[in-house]
Amino acid sequence: MTDPALDAARAAHAARELRWLLLSPPLLDTASGAHPAVVQRFSDAERQAIAAWLDELDRCPEPLWRFVHPSRPSEAAADVRWRAPSPRLGRRAERLMEFFLREGPTHRLVAANVALRSAPQGERNTRTTLGEIDFLLQDAQGRRWQWELAVKFYLCTASGARAEPADFIGPDRIDSLATKLHKMFDRQLRHTPPEPWDAQAWTPAACTRGRLFYRWGDTVPLTPGVAVDHLRGGWIERERLGEIPDADQPIWQSVARSDWMAPPLAHGALPAQTLADIGRAIDERAISPSHPNPTATLVVRLDADAARGTPGREPLFIVSPV
Repeated sequence: MTDPALDAARAAHAARELRWLLLSPPLLDTASGAHPAVVQRFSDAERQAIAAWLDELDRCPEPLWRFVHPSRPSEAAADVRWRAPSPRLGRRAERLMEFFLREGPTHRLVAANVALRSAPQGERNTRTTLGEIDFLLQDAQGRRWQWELAVKFYLCTASGARAEPADFIGPDRIDSLATKLHKMFDRQLRHTPPEPWDAQAWTPAACTRGRLFYRWGDTVPLTPGVAVDHLRGGWIERERLGEIPDADQPIWQSVARSDWMAPPLAHGALPAQTLADIGRAIDERAISPSHPNPTATLVVRLDADAARGTPGREPLFIVSPV
């Protein structure tokens, strides 16, 4: 039996994630010629229409929740948190965007997750998957677009006034902004739609959202190809946590990877802690054989602004030794 209050909190969280996905600034520079393909950015008129639509969705977000989570797990377990287990972040972002393209006011979905397959010559029953196209869509002016969605979070390792894409690495240290740019512009956005959409012309565009994190206390460097207004955060080594203002105050919360787009609020979520408490939990996981040692843990500071619906400060990654 479901809890109506719990369901409402989950649905409201999904609506917050969708608002973040649609109205956050692009991660990459949208200027003409900055990248080999167009970088998507909504126009001012589109943003106004989307914001009004999101306001209406906030009043009844349950259809969005049901779309993002089409099958709901049992809630009989005693340790169920305030939300049900979510799909991985990238997949949930795709579901959120698909809901917007199906139901939103400015664009019309033509197809989603279009598989690209090839059949070796003479082997009609053997097909190789080459990849997929995230979205084919039309805008209000009838222009046809081919979107590749990327939601990414990278830590800047550069020191000085200038950085390059290779200086931005993923929190798991196996991905970088440079490799993502290569994959997106040199491979994914070069795909052409298969039948029955191949008879029409589609403009490829990178739909990018995310946040770049800079070493705590350092000046933010200039990075070619990155949007000037991109979302930012900080990162700091585990042993330097005591340097953070109010580190000893119970106003911090660690954030699960699945919640990086829109971290849950303190109200009704996990209890807030001090950074020392979070640091000790990181240390305990590091020596526990049953838990992999995370290389970076995202935390947010929760203060009076959280009561109004957003974390009060930029998020912070705590980086552990390899």
